[in-house]
Amino acid sequence: MRKLFAASALVVVGINGAPCLAQSTAVTAAQAEPANLELAQQVVDLAFPPDRRHALLSQMGTTLEAQMRSAQRAVVGGTSDAGEEQIIQRFLDRAHAELDRSISDGAPTLFGALARAYARMFTREELTEIRAFVSTSAGSKYLQRSGDLLTDPDVAQANSAFMTRALSSIGPLEAELRRELTEYRAHNRR
Repeated sequence: MRKLFAASALVVVGINGAPCLAQSTAVTAAQAEPANLELAQQVVDLAFPPDRRHALLSQMGTTLEAQMRSAQRAVVGGTSDAGEEQIIQRFLDRAHAELDRSISDGAPTLFGALARAYARMFTREELTEIRAFVSTSAGSKYLQRSGDLLTDPDVAQANSAFMTRALSSIGPLEAELRRELTEYRAHNRR
């Protein structure tokens, strides 16, 4: 059961981690050239239209959660009883509400950071080429549908298997972490 809740928390952290990190991590970055930043913002707006951003992030979270639930069941050894399922579903419902608020609050920061990153990573010429690509129907669809790759049956199966292996390996690490923290706290509370 503990692994199940830890895995559920990973869903929230994994989905929600990017906006939170974008807001809370103090990273000193080189300033982007204003011309590059303007062009990079155009790329981001074309690739991820502002009116679709919330839906794109939300759908990715829902897809990852479904795959994580599949991995949880594999790690825990099948399905939970009805009572456990109700508890887990209440947790996931609350997590979805939190995720929705986090997306609303964090998306502007995340996509602004993405534009600044593009402006620093790519030259003006490269940004011009990228903008030309994302301005096409195929380019726009390519970027907007990238998150949908998670729903492809082959990718979903591979991702669920990956998560199952990852969750299986976390259990011993959790026990070690609890032991180390208990020892540390016992020695440093004097």
